[in-house]
This record gives sequence, C-alpha cells and structure tokens, in this order.
Amino acid sequence: MLEKLELKNFAKFAELPIHFSPRINIIIGENGTGKTQLLKAAYAANTALSDELQGADLANRLCRIYRPTGDSLGKLVRHGTPVGVHAEIEAHFAGGQRLHARFTSASKTVALPVVVAQPVLGAPLFLPTKEVLSLLRGIKNKDADLKTIESIFDSTYLDLCEKLMVEKPIKAEEMIESDPRFGAVYEKLVNALEGRFSLTNLGGSVHMSFDPGQYQVQRDKDQHDLNTRMQAKFVANKGESVSANMAAEGIRKLGILQLLLQNHQLDPGRMGALFWDEPETNMNPKLMKLLVEILLELSRNGQQIILATHDYVLLKWFDLLMDKGKSDHVTFHSLYKREEDGEIYIKSTDDYLEISPNPISEAFRNITVTHAKLSMGTKNG
Repeated sequence: MLEKLELKNFAKFAELPIHFSPRINIIIGENGTGKTQLLKAAYAANTALSDELQGADLANRLCRIYRPTGDSLGKLVRHGTPVGVHAEIEAHFAGGQRLHARFTSASKTVALPVVVAQPVLGAPLFLPTKEVLSLLRGIKNKDADLKTIESIFDSTYLDLCEKLMVEKPIKAEEMIESDPRFGAVYEKLVNALEGRFSLTNLGGSVHMSFDPGQYQVQRDKDQHDLNTRMQAKFVANKGESVSANMAAEGIRKLGILQLLLQNHQLDPGRMGALFWDEPETNMNPKLMKLLVEILLELSRNGQQIILATHDYVLLKWFDLLMDKGKSDHVTFHSLYKREEDGEIYIKSTDDYLEISPNPISEAFRNITVTHAKLSMGTKNG
C-alpha cells in the first residue's frame, strides 16, 4: 500500500505532500492542477519498487510515462526551479519500503537512494483516460513498428496492453468456484455488462470479441458420487458474438476490468495500487453506479484504489454507496491553485461535504442556480 507521496520541484509542483487511504482515494481539481501528473508520479514510484520491475532504470521509466519534450528527464523539473536544485519524488509504503529519487534539469539519470525491506505488495495497474481495447490489436500486432508505437503512446498505455495480453492461468468458472472474493466481483461485472470480452493472440495477431450472455447457477453432476452441485456457469447467447470494437466505449472500459480480473493481473490483496485517470470518460452516466459498486467491492477485498475525476455523478455515488459497516473508506483530495503565489496545493478530507475547494460541485451548483433564474424569468442578476 502506498501511504505517502511527496513531490518537490517536480512537474507542476513546487512542494506537494499527499497521504493516501489504504482503500479508495479520489483526486479532483480544475484542469491544469496536475491530477494526471500526480497519478503518474505515484504509479512510477510503485512500479520502481514492484516485484516485476525492481531495479529498473527509473529515469527511462519517468520519460516513458511522462513523455517530456525531447524525452529529456531534466524537462520534468518544475519550470522556474533554480539551476542545480533537485526535483524529488519520495514515496513511503506500508511494508516499510521507501523510494527517494532526485535529479536536476541537467540530469540524465536519477539519483536513487532506496530503502526496501521486502518487495512491494505487487506491480500496480494504471488505467489511462482512453480505453485501450480498441487500440490493442494495433499496438500488439507483430508487424507494428515499436518506435512508432512508443512515439504515440506513453508507457501507461503500453504497460496496460502488456497486462491484458497475459494468458489467464485457469478458467473464470474455476476461479469463481475456488475464490468467492473473485466471484463476487466478476459475476456482477459480467452480468451487468450482459456479456464478457475474450482475447486471443494467434501468431502475433490479436483477436477480441464480445460474447453476450450471463452467469447462471446450474446443477453440475459430480462424476465421483453421482450427486449434483450448484455451480455458476456462463451461458452465452448463441450466434451473437461480435467484435470487441463494436461494443460501446464505456462498455469496453469496464471490459478492461473484466479481462484484468480474469487473467489475475487485477488481483486484490496481492498487487500494488490500481490507478485510474478519469474513468468516467465516454461512459454513460447510468454505468457510474455499477462502476462505484465494483470499485468498492475491490477495495473491500484489499485493493488500494487511486483515481482522478471531473465527474459529479461518479463522485456522488461514492458518497452515497460507501458503507462504513463494511469498512469502506474514501479520502477525497482536492488540488487547487492559490492566487497569491500561483502554486498548486492540496486539501484532503474523509467527509464528502467538507471537500474544499470542490470545482465539481460548484459547476453543478451554477447549473442549478442558472436553471432557477431562467425558470423565474431572470437571466441576469
């Protein structure tokens, strides 16, 4: 679990400390306040200490994640920082792991004093704003030019594609039967989508489909004692399989969760944090409740979640569905630019009503006020 992140002279931030909940964290703020930059910094720190990439070249990772001008590490130093003054990323994890990275505008590598008691819980996941299922076939095609792909997509997209391509170890039905935690999330998600996505890699050519259907509890004969037992099985609507690209984009975004659950790359309690940048993008507001229910269930199973949003509906569903009786916990982090010095600051609270500043609620309040004025025939004043 990521407990604390502190950024100094990095990207947009002169100095920004943030303490994370082990459950769900929601970052809000106006455009230009650095929400995505904050998510990426936390992702880079978690990745650097993960059991997958521990010891990897952090300078290269940062450049691939942020894509600064000229792919120069020095361009990640905050504009206006005096020459020779370091940009710093410091991260503390629940298991005692610590990362402290430093570099200057002239640096090509990162000074990386790291204290690691044991490997971090696991590798993190980053879900970028755009969904990737529609991009996966091109990105992972054997004939694709890697340099061209890397010039178009930052590493958050490419990392996610790698995770999606991992072959699932066992069938989903077997996982549902052996792991009730998995079944509680996976069945709910598939049934709400009214189908499931499948992905195969045949000779370097990726094939994706969406199979309409749902899970139903059926009697399954036991071959040993001829008794029967109840088992959840996916029942497809025969003849209705379609290309994944024909599914709505919002459905594809939720399909990414389904595929990552299915191949154990999204593995609550065993992996690092799940980062998600604006999950609401191109998603029907009717799906927001389902999305929040799924994220809360993942959190209850030990998954730390850190997301950024502009969406009132998503934000409000967290407030309404959070159940402290189930140990739900959501921390809201508000990024804002202070007029006095133009620097970006952060305020955090566990109480939805105390989020301040809250540009999302302010925007909807303005709509309500304007609607009331128009109803009363007063457009101004």
